[in-house]
Amino acid sequence: MTEKAKIIAEVSSNHGGDLKTAKEFIKIAGGIAVDYIKFQSWQSKYLNKNDPQYAWFSKSELTDKMHYELINECERYKVKFLTTCFDIGRIEFLSGLGLKEIKVGSADTSSYKMLGLLKEKFEHIIVSTGMATEEEVVRAGAVLRGCRFTFLHCVSIYPTPPKKVNMLRMEWLRKFSPSVGYSDHCIGIEAVKLAIARGASYVEKHFTLGEGKCPRTMSWDATPEEFEGIVSYRDECTKLLGEGKSITDEDIIEARKKSIGRLGDNL
Repeated sequence: MTEKAKIIAEVSSNHGGDLKTAKEFIKIAGGIAVDYIKFQSWQSKYLNKNDPQYAWFSKSELTDKMHYELINECERYKVKFLTTCFDIGRIEFLSGLGLKEIKVGSADTSSYKMLGLLKEKFEHIIVSTGMATEEEVVRAGAVLRGCRFTFLHCVSIYPTPPKKVNMLRMEWLRKFSPSVGYSDHCIGIEAVKLAIARGASYVEKHFTLGEGKCPRTMSWDATPEEFEGIVSYRDECTKLLGEGKSITDEDIIEARKKSIGRLGDNL
């Protein structure tokens, strides 16, 4: 059977720095049976204090202790913990958590030094490419050559209008790695379904518990019910695609028994 697309539920900072809420995200993600739940491991000391969202990001920062607690919670609910690395100074800590995979955001596709260091510490690197030029993607691919990596097509417009999705760019990314995917910022889940149908190895979608159920919800976030729809669609696509093998002799014999036509050359 065709390998299933891996589904990443991106919490981002929707937990608002509240550990209980972050754990609730994990519990629900585990129940839906997504493959990964993703957080973000920035440190506010490196953020620009003039950024309009500085206060929110400072409040929502995950402490070192929280990382350990969330990883334990992921193990409890059988969903993989994934996080985004934003700076070189965080690599040592994140690699020390025992993680084998790491995410790199679109703004850091051209952070070639960081990519090179991550390559030494992690078995698999997932890179969004929404803010990268073609030249930067080519160079990032060269830096990552020799390790397992996935390029995700995405459009860094929030929310992304359908006419801007440009899903065919995912096919261009296959030039650099057989593992490609899509990180979605559209309203709804249709674009994610399209990526799955087109053979994405990984799809990522922002995750909300719903209005009033977590500190922040954005219009491009998917609810638990929508994630259930994504998982169901992925499983159905996998079943329908099959393995690409020839029809079995048993199936051919059975089909011939029921055929009303004439077979062979005896016309």
